Amino acid sequence: MNTKDRIISAAIKNFLNFGYEKTSLASIAEEVGIKKPSIYYHFKNKKELFNISLKNILESLEYNILKSTENCTSSKEMFESLFSTLLEFHIQLSVMIDKKHIKPVNIFATLFSTLDAEDYKNSINNYYNLLNNTIIHILSIGQKRNEIRIDIKKDSICEQIMAWFEGLLILSSLYSSFNFNIAKQEFLDNLWILIGKTKKAKTISLGTKW
Repeated sequence: MNTKDRIISAAIKNFLNFGYEKTSLASIAEEVGIKKPSIYYHFKNKKELFNISLKNILESLEYNILKSTENCTSSKEMFESLFSTLLEFHIQLSVMIDKKHIKPVNIFATLFSTLDAEDYKNSINNYYNLLNNTIIHILSIGQKRNEIRIDIKKDSICEQIMAWFEGLLILSSLYSSFNFNIAKQEFLDNLWILIGKTKKAKTISLGTKW
C-alpha cells in the first residue's frame, strides 16, 4: 500500500470514528507515520480528502453489491447473498473504528452527522439507485422463474426492503442488546413470506374413490 492509499485508509477510519469536524489532518498524519504537510502533497485540504475517502467507500460498496449475486441459483439466494454482503461490508467499517466493535455501522448516519449531506446528494443517490436497481432486478428474475409473486408492486416492495434494512443498521448501532444476525435472518424469512410464491397444497377431489 503506497502513502496515498495509507492516508485514505487512515482518513476513512478517523472520519467514521470522529466525524468530519472532529477529524484533524494531524491525527491522520500521525497514524500514517508522516508529517502533516506531507498530506498536502496528495490532497488539497481536508474536504478533498473526505470526498475521496467517501468515493473510495462507495465504490467498494457498489462493487460488492454488483458481485454479490453473480453465482446465485435462485432469487431467494440472491437476496440472502446481497444482504449478507451489505452486512459484512458495514461490519468491516465498524471494525475500522474499533476492533472490538463487530456491529455494523450506518455509513451515511455516521459520516454526515456533523456535515451537510446536501453536498453529497449525488453520491448518496447513486448508491441507493444501484441498490434499488439490484433489488428490482432480483424481484424480476424471481417472477420470471416463478419464485416470486407476480402481483406485488416491485417499486413499493423495494422501498420497504431498503427501509427495513437501513432500520436494522440504525437499531444495531443504537441498541446494545440488538442481535443483527438474528434480526437479519428474521428479516429474510419475513421478506420471503411477503414476496415468495407459495406452493399450493395438494388437494384431493371429493370424487376420489377410496
